[in-house]
Amino acid sequence: MLAGNVVYAAAQWAVLSLLAKLGGGEMLGQYALAMAVTAPVIMLSHLNLRAALATDIDERHPLGDYLAVRLATTAAAMCAIAVIAFLSTHSRTVAAVILLLGMSQSLETVSDIYYGALQRRDEMARIARSMIARGIASVFAAGIALWMMHDVVSAAGALVLARFAVLLAYDRPKGSAGERLFRSGRHSQLVILRTALPLGIVLMLVSLNTNIPRYAIEQHLGTRELGAFAAVASFIAVGSTAVNSFGQVTTPRLARYYSERNLARFRLLALQLSGLAFALGLAGVAVAAVFGKLVLRLMYRPEYAAYSGLLVSIMAAAIPGYVASSLGYVMTSARIFNPQAFLFSAVAITSGIASWVLVPRFGLQGAALALAVAASLQIAGEVLILARHFSAGSPQFER
Repeated sequence: MLAGNVVYAAAQWAVLSLLAKLGGGEMLGQYALAMAVTAPVIMLSHLNLRAALATDIDERHPLGDYLAVRLATTAAAMCAIAVIAFLSTHSRTVAAVILLLGMSQSLETVSDIYYGALQRRDEMARIARSMIARGIASVFAAGIALWMMHDVVSAAGALVLARFAVLLAYDRPKGSAGERLFRSGRHSQLVILRTALPLGIVLMLVSLNTNIPRYAIEQHLGTRELGAFAAVASFIAVGSTAVNSFGQVTTPRLARYYSERNLARFRLLALQLSGLAFALGLAGVAVAAVFGKLVLRLMYRPEYAAYSGLLVSIMAAAIPGYVASSLGYVMTSARIFNPQAFLFSAVAITSGIASWVLVPRFGLQGAALALAVAASLQIAGEVLILARHFSAGSPQFER
């Protein structure tokens, strides 16, 4: 699973590198802006149904019902993105990229529901193979499009084709094998929607927390600076890849410990996951401080080496972000859904205030600081929610 996440994260990284090398800072900024616009909408429609499905140990609902909910919410998200693209005050190029990236991310959410079925069956290797195939196909498709057309719209369109091919050829047949594909009815689907809706709101707010500083950068500093920030901030994905890999692998095990009321093992595994996230963050800061200039020069262009100080700041801000992400997996495994929406609402508000105060004053360094402030508040809230949830000495189940 770690290998799959590493390859996929490297592939996303490679797409940014190709945009910087073959297209330049303006094209990279347009891509980053489109991602920042579409991601919160996609995350709301996502509902984190994969987590809901993977932790549905008793199989109360068939895969067909989860898939029906996913397709309905994804269609609604695409309608919203189309409206955003149409009403956008940005150029036609940015509007087209917004629409195409919305389509490519929508295809990923459909693959993700099949990942949930595989995860519940502990068939993590198949998820990893899919991620590797999707990542490699995306890089080759985007690279060929950029080389031939020198156009960000063509690159975004190539991503759509690559991800659609992997969904049809691998994800659908492997994920649905042995699953109940029938739909038990609208009532069951509404139950799933009501259960997962708080998670969708949480994912949207998480995406907003990541992207609000980018909105502030685009507003105050311009698209080119946004492209530079997106390029440097992409290094956060190195640690996130590992944290997400371990989080995805441990979620079913944590859910079983929770279901069995084995709180000792639950707490030990949760502490191990959080400690690993913290250690990865510290390692990221050390690597950025020593090799930052070299890596930026090689990955993008020589002029990006000037952002090595920003890289160190961003990796330092990633430390609380990694810990907060690990605690999020712990909360989800215990099916603590509703409180997360309130927590992330507060985090999003904090992120917005911090970004609009710090970015105009400190530039890109202010955006990094805003990320750290928001993540620190998130950790405090998650610890408080988990402490209250287990204060009685045994988990309280949500049905």
